[in-house]
Amino acid sequence: MAHDLVAVCDVCLGEIDDGDGVLEADMTAADRTLRAWRRRVGADPLAVFHTSRGAQPVRWTTRHHDCDGGRPTHPYTIPVERVRSWPALLQWGVHLADKHFTAATDWHDLVERAVEPRRAAVSGILPRHPRDLNGGPIGDRPPSSPRRD
Repeated sequence: MAHDLVAVCDVCLGEIDDGDGVLEADMTAADRTLRAWRRRVGADPLAVFHTSRGAQPVRWTTRHHDCDGGRPTHPYTIPVERVRSWPALLQWGVHLADKHFTAATDWHDLVERAVEPRRAAVSGILPRHPRDLNGGPIGDRPPSSPRRD
């Protein structure tokens, strides 16, 4: 079955088949980061990006079960086969919006890299057939060329 989205391992850069890998974030690191940000900037954890130089969110990683890329002690884990379509990715985004730790992760960046492949991601959750935001294939025409409707 062809999927809309593919999972590419952050460790070996190989494509991950269903049942062979996960998308995960370190919940312990995210909780720790969130507490530190709240102490620094108050209730709005996203304000840390505007007020703290070098502040980085906790990264979502995509990996094969057999690839060891520094596995978290307490991961929030999503099997890759559950994030293989645009509706599934959207559904996970809605689900994660209710999780307190998500604000301290790069979930939005992960989704943006899937939506806008010009961001040149080589691993993570990526579209099988990259399209630009106008619906054309990546590399179809130079970015400065006018749209042909």
